[in-house]
Amino acid sequence: MVASILPIELYEHAIDSLGDEESLKATSLVCRAWLPRSRLNLFRVIDLSLPGHLDRLAGLLSHAPHLAEYVEEIDISENSFLGVLRPAQTIAARLPVVLSAHSLVQPRLLTVHDQVWLPTRYDPDYLFSLSRLSFITSLDLYDVVFPTLADFSIILRALSQLTSLSVKHLDCHRQMDPETASDIGCVLPSLTFLRASSYHPTTVVDWLFRHVHMPSLRSLECEYEFSHPDNRQALGELWENAGDTLEDVSINITKRSAGTRRLAFEVIEQQIDLSPCRILRTLRFDCRQERGAVPDWTWLAWLLSHLTCRTLRTITFAFESSSHALASMHAFAEELDRVLTSALFSDGLESVIFEFAYSDAANPDDKCFLDAFPTLSDSHLLKGKLYHDLHSFTVTLARSECEL
Repeated sequence: MVASILPIELYEHAIDSLGDEESLKATSLVCRAWLPRSRLNLFRVIDLSLPGHLDRLAGLLSHAPHLAEYVEEIDISENSFLGVLRPAQTIAARLPVVLSAHSLVQPRLLTVHDQVWLPTRYDPDYLFSLSRLSFITSLDLYDVVFPTLADFSIILRALSQLTSLSVKHLDCHRQMDPETASDIGCVLPSLTFLRASSYHPTTVVDWLFRHVHMPSLRSLECEYEFSHPDNRQALGELWENAGDTLEDVSINITKRSAGTRRLAFEVIEQQIDLSPCRILRTLRFDCRQERGAVPDWTWLAWLLSHLTCRTLRTITFAFESSSHALASMHAFAEELDRVLTSALFSDGLESVIFEFAYSDAANPDDKCFLDAFPTLSDSHLLKGKLYHDLHSFTVTLARSECEL
């Protein structure tokens, strides 16, 4: 009787919250109405970590092709040592052929992590088979090693239909001279979202920034480590190449060298100049990893003071907690207060947000944030808003209602 009264959406929500395979198998046997949602959660993400897993997937699809419609993501994490010994037998090598043989399987997301990807050592038709998987529009790579930049390039060429690309901690075994690296550049015409995270060495991501044309890029999340002096780093070239289309940018800048040494001015000028970004709407600075006793915010103040766009609506500063933010305030609040009240932001800026991963109950004095910006407060352009939920605590400094 209860089952006939409660809407099916409530049951589906409960099924979605189940995290183990055995429970989902059990719910799939309860009744016909629960079967589609149970199958969706069982087969939405296919994890492949052993060669036998791919064979089992192929066998399952042969006997139950109706399950193919539930597959949305394929996640590959295979032993890299086995991949080097028998590259043609790896999951990454055989996956395009298996998917081509079962055309009803059309995952949108391919995730590859913790392994060596050797496309030039697979079957000669590998890249052709990979290029036929036009339904893959999102590619996530992390902790992946390529023999050379050319191997990464041909993967991107084969998946040129990508709209989303996430790369984290990529590396290559052998370097290339600048001329060859330029020659193997490519175009991702449909890419609108890029997430790039790279710590030294940043060779692969630098090549991506420098030699991959992304004419439709709208949103960027970038975590980048500078190693001074290293003139080969290419974050600055990303702004030149994609600045005309970028609307939403989130950046996290760190330094490889420890201590209180500041980023050199020439590095700031060459690498962190966002003036080519002329249609920015949101700009987010992720400061959560800055744990130094004397944080270096020179680059931050310089970046803001050299923006040229008049479309910016929201600026966000993310910290671990309120105490973390307050400890860093003395290093940049005065300069930030001056920059944000300059003529550059007098027209369109609507809010400045301080975002915290968690609220520090031991330091609840939120008024400190307004006091840190006296010029903005005196001009009556700011008001404080507090937002509480299970995951975040945010203080928003926004233009008053009469000014909007």
